[in-house]
Amino acid sequence: MLGHLVLAVKLGEDVDGAALPHSKKDNPGGDKHITLRPGGKAYSAVNLFDYGSKNHTAHSFAIALRGADGHNGPFYSVDTKGQKPQFSWNEADVLNWSTKKPYDF
Repeated sequence: MLGHLVLAVKLGEDVDGAALPHSKKDNPGGDKHITLRPGGKAYSAVNLFDYGSKNHTAHSFAIALRGADGHNGPFYSVDTKGQKPQFSWNEADVLNWSTKKPYDF
């Protein structure tokens, strides 16, 4: 079955917090639909802007599928690589989703 992929991203353990907005500085195409076949992959990146005051910190992030009705499904924590991940930011946003891997981490 093919499906329309819309994901939401949250930073931290606050499951009731708001999902990150789409980057206003991203390339056009954020409204482009991505269709994945079963087992397919999609990629994006999260921009974290830290201006020195570290207003927010988190040790985890989570993603959720967004339904056709615009509501997010349950958020699921994502395993991260490294010792003890910690994210610090003042502002954060998400880039367009793509079926091509934009970065080689």
